[in-house]
Amino acid sequence: MIVRELPWLAGVDAGSASVTADRISVGGWLVSPTGPDGSTVRLGGQVARVHWERGTTAVPGVPPDWPTWVWRAEAEVDQPVGAEVTITAPDGTELGRTAVWPESTFREPSPLGEIDFPAVDAELTGDLMVVSGWLLLDGKLPSRIEVEIDGAAPQRARLMLPRPDVTSALPGSIRQAGLSGYEARVPLPMAPGDRRKITFRVRAWTRDGREWSSPTRYATLRRRPADRRDAEAAARASAFTDELLARVKAAVDTDHVLVVTHSLRVGGGQFWLSELLRHLSGPHGHKVTLVSPEDGPLRAELEDLGVTVHVTGHHRVQDAVQYAAYVGELAMLATATGAGVVLVNTLGMFAGVDAAMRAGLPVAWVIHESFSLEDFAYLNWGMDGLDPLVRERWEHCLADADQLVFVADATREMFLPRSRSRRCVTVRYGIDLVPVKQAQYDSKEAVRRELGLPEDATVLLNIGVSEPRKGHAPLLLAFEQVRSTHPDAHLVIVGMHESPYCDALEDYVEAAGLTGSVSLVPIVRDPLRWLRAADLFVNSSDIESLPRSILEAMAFRVPVVAADVFGTREIISDSESGWLFVPNDLSALTVGLLRALDTPPAARERIAERALAGVGAFLDSTHYGQEFSTILKGLARGTGTEERDA
Repeated sequence: MIVRELPWLAGVDAGSASVTADRISVGGWLVSPTGPDGSTVRLGGQVARVHWERGTTAVPGVPPDWPTWVWRAEAEVDQPVGAEVTITAPDGTELGRTAVWPESTFREPSPLGEIDFPAVDAELTGDLMVVSGWLLLDGKLPSRIEVEIDGAAPQRARLMLPRPDVTSALPGSIRQAGLSGYEARVPLPMAPGDRRKITFRVRAWTRDGREWSSPTRYATLRRRPADRRDAEAAARASAFTDELLARVKAAVDTDHVLVVTHSLRVGGGQFWLSELLRHLSGPHGHKVTLVSPEDGPLRAELEDLGVTVHVTGHHRVQDAVQYAAYVGELAMLATATGAGVVLVNTLGMFAGVDAAMRAGLPVAWVIHESFSLEDFAYLNWGMDGLDPLVRERWEHCLADADQLVFVADATREMFLPRSRSRRCVTVRYGIDLVPVKQAQYDSKEAVRRELGLPEDATVLLNIGVSEPRKGHAPLLLAFEQVRSTHPDAHLVIVGMHESPYCDALEDYVEAAGLTGSVSLVPIVRDPLRWLRAADLFVNSSDIESLPRSILEAMAFRVPVVAADVFGTREIISDSESGWLFVPNDLSALTVGLLRALDTPPAARERIAERALAGVGAFLDSTHYGQEFSTILKGLARGTGTEERDA
């Protein structure tokens, strides 16, 4: 073993924690190439006193010949419920973070639940391992759940998914049973035709740090091979498209943008596009034609902007031949419009990128999503729903699109290995500041009266179309916990709609007796009144690139508590311009809320001012329209990338 090849690794033994009203003590372990000198442990935001010893027992998951150290840290803190523990390397790199709670008897918790998928020794098709089920520990929801596959780094599961079947099946009444579902999705990249046998197990922790582990299970994963006949048929369809394109003639207008998007229904990506097109078709003078496979209420809004809208109907990615035909139709449409450049919105609309390249048009592809390709394919088309030949085209589009545009550096870094650095650019979201300024003319008290909120409460606000990745269920449970020390707190979630997930949230609020302290509000097109009424903004999502709602909160000078995912860290510095917590961890979320609520109002105002100053350079969406206009005009004129210059 060469010492310099060792990684920096660390862990916190939450079960060893002792938390009192004014002191916290906790232990853990460390692997380092040079020893523990310079490593730091912070407890509840304080640099702790640390005692180090050379480890004498093996650490689970760490090779036995790697040198380890064990540590015990102690600090005085003012946190009556729980605290966050962070350990860093000498260069400041964060090695581990978790929340700890008052010690209990630390017996192993009693589990009640099942791993529903996959079945024991299951044969699965795809390149993503999905592990799902339901679990209660001592009759309560776990603080966090992890899935380990083949001994690799654990993947945190999404918590508190609706399970009405569990509620009806359990004897008696267990209030939290209806939210006892969990799911973890772990990409396992494989080539078409590959087969792999894997081992996996589930680990879970209670709020006081006690751990339960499932027995190890086995499954076999196989990725289906590409079909040779389909490949030949798709090639013939592409050749036919080339013949037809040679007959289509149209004068090219370099200021004409063809936009290909996924949907005109209500949603974050659609709202973003509507805002962008308002700038492109207005101040920047672009002619815009938009193509979407799905109609929706935003069509009328876009047509009022002067955008020509064409709805094509759904395209298929499950069949390579039908996909090739759809791309051919889009390519002919793109050529016939006379557009000089194509703008494609969202990761899943790669057919638009493929069509632009087929038509010989430059293309900018806006990718909001921070999902792996394996995960995104599973979410949209199922375990094995994406044809291998179509998947190959998807990857080809990422490699060869003229410009990939991201809203966060973290997302850009995630996709960078699939493209080239000079083709990848970050353009952060902006918002329209005029209505924000207008909304602030009304007093907070008046807006609260209008919205039916208590005037003297501390209002916590979350905005987002409610679905499991938004973390609304964990937010409800964390809020229930913090009300014991902050009884004046009131939680508002704006984003309810008809769905099993929203039904489960409503059921829990009623069963927990929270109806007077929680407001579940339907989706609204304009949430500015709610932001004006808020004291704190909470983003509990476990997947986000750069949430526009956080920027809107900052514009209103509302301090933000947020899950530390992708681009969030790029605009929030923990304890300086907001508060960050580890996603998919109920204890960490609860501690995050407590940290914010325990901060005096004057200090919260200073944090909000620092946050606003930090995003001021790009907050106004006028820059967004200008940057996109520059990108599109550069591509249309052949000056957008080094490849075109060459």
